[in-house]
Amino acid sequence: MAHKKTVLIIPPNDAEAVMIRKLADKLGIPVIESHQLHGASLDAGHDYVGEVQTGGYTRVIVVEMPGIQAEARLRKLGVTLEIIDHHHYTGLSRAHDETGQLLPSSLEQFLSMFKVTDRQLRGWGFEPRLVRGIGIQDRGYVWALQDEGYSQKEIQEVMAFHDSLIAHLHNPKTEARKEHFAKLAWNRRTKWREFWIVTTRADVQLRPRLSRLVAQKIGKPTPLIIVEHGRGLIYVQESPYALHLFECFGGFTFGLDRNWGHKNEPGERRVTLRDVKRAIDTVHGKSGRSL
Repeated sequence: MAHKKTVLIIPPNDAEAVMIRKLADKLGIPVIESHQLHGASLDAGHDYVGEVQTGGYTRVIVVEMPGIQAEARLRKLGVTLEIIDHHHYTGLSRAHDETGQLLPSSLEQFLSMFKVTDRQLRGWGFEPRLVRGIGIQDRGYVWALQDEGYSQKEIQEVMAFHDSLIAHLHNPKTEARKEHFAKLAWNRRTKWREFWIVTTRADVQLRPRLSRLVAQKIGKPTPLIIVEHGRGLIYVQESPYALHLFECFGGFTFGLDRNWGHKNEPGERRVTLRDVKRAIDTVHGKSGRSL
């Protein structure tokens, strides 16, 4: 096995990561799978370093699981550590390369790292344009697919493929309820500046459902402020303020540095909708007068 000394550490918690895991299996790359949800860290949930050591691996590829302490321990072991990521995190920037250019999506990086060809993808039973589309949409959602020349029909096919990849992560019995709460929240949206503000107190992952809804109903990038009170999350999507908000509050960025999010953890200072509005107003020099 060409890759028997290489191991991939990945949390297959979204379509991009599930696709990478499938490709790793086809390439014969050993995998250490994390069961963490979004926000996964190499420093949490499992002794990944110990498992690397036990497995005798000499090359470790970590996908979207920042963990400074575990990374330092891995380097101390003498293994070759490679990071695949394209996000900013609190105290850690992994969205740009050494020249300052935005990195492609993690799936795109993986395909490039292992020089995966369309011929290989077809041989494994995958449609190359759909596979590459998963990486493109993770980088910049359906708007990036449009920019890359995907037709409306192809975009629908990519999104259907996306849904099939994560179907096992959802409970069909609760999906209808979650969709109901997302539509309810959207119908109650309010306008502030160029943003639609959408909030929910239900413990439901609102952001991806709203993104899909906006793509279907509006069909163009639309600035949103999303507050998921039940999950302690706040997002600002499709705006030029993502990096400014990241500098103000930490959190994380995604979607070509035009999207920002923050999770309020117990015991830490909470970031509220009011805080976010003030930070955006500061850019305009209005010091919060529009609140």
